[in-house]
Amino acid sequence: MKIKLMTVLLVALAAGTKAQTLGEFKPKDVSYGVKKSKDASKIYIANFTVNYQIYNEKQKFKQGGYQLGGGYKGDASAEASIGLAGLTETDVQQITDKLYQDFLSQINGSGLTIINPDDAAKTGTYEDYERIQGGKVSLAQFPGTMTTAPTGYEHFVKKVDKSGKTKSGGFLGNVGMLYPKLSKELGDAIIADVNVYVMFVEDKDAFQGGGANIKIKTNLRIADSEAIVMADKKSMIRLKGQNSITAINSAVNFTHGKMGLGATTSYSGVLSKPIGIGGAIEDTKVTSFARGSVDMIGTKTMYGTFFTPENRSSETNKVVEVDAKKYTEGVYAAAKKFIDFHTAQFLDARK
Repeated sequence: MKIKLMTVLLVALAAGTKAQTLGEFKPKDVSYGVKKSKDASKIYIANFTVNYQIYNEKQKFKQGGYQLGGGYKGDASAEASIGLAGLTETDVQQITDKLYQDFLSQINGSGLTIINPDDAAKTGTYEDYERIQGGKVSLAQFPGTMTTAPTGYEHFVKKVDKSGKTKSGGFLGNVGMLYPKLSKELGDAIIADVNVYVMFVEDKDAFQGGGANIKIKTNLRIADSEAIVMADKKSMIRLKGQNSITAINSAVNFTHGKMGLGATTSYSGVLSKPIGIGGAIEDTKVTSFARGSVDMIGTKTMYGTFFTPENRSSETNKVVEVDAKKYTEGVYAAAKKFIDFHTAQFLDARK
């Protein structure tokens, strides 16, 4: 009896320790017509993607020129980058695979039949679409991010460009606009779309301060609605110090039926705030700062006074070691809590 009691206590203690590494969980949803899907017997998983940020780079440029009070100031530029070490593609793929199996268990437990990709391929919605296999990590989808779909899972995309980045289709790139039609073509099946973003760079206040000033800090989390800010070095036409901004949003979405251009049922489960994940990444700050020098005197010549302020630049790079075990356990626990909650909310609300 004592041995059994000790075992129970140890298990409870371990579970409590894991729970303490996660921040506050504040889910919310935007939904309508969920009970109208109660007679649906089938579901198609149109997307299941987990994205893991592993690198980030930012830049800032401050134009110099004439200063109030006299003199000229030089240009200033700053760059800062931070990356994770100790995390492998296998690590993140295993997290995604486990999350997907948990999702399938919930769906199967509800009595819904999962539609296979062969049947989805016959629909008009996916005519001329490309069929993609999961289980391979992509670095092309989002800046500094590993994008994964589950091993053995297949889905459809409108296009794959030369870099490997996929285009999902839909009006103005909104793939959700396809789902009412797809649901109807699949016999009013429920359409599931799951997107999770695991971020480690905190962008808030990154560019505050005078001069060319950049401040980056680590904060491992399941993201809510935010953006990836990354140094733009790919655009054909770009300004000095320009950064690209890519909007992201972790969401568990379910769509059912078609009514006009919209759906009869829509459930979008998101977060009111990110889910923090502690203990896997050391708290780190990276700062890069430059300020152009000021020439107040200049050089007098017969043609006038010439000012030659010095242009200055700063570059800071940092690699942060990851505890792979704590990372995989923490990210899995946080993402599972998010996906499980909204899946259960939707399935229960149908009854």
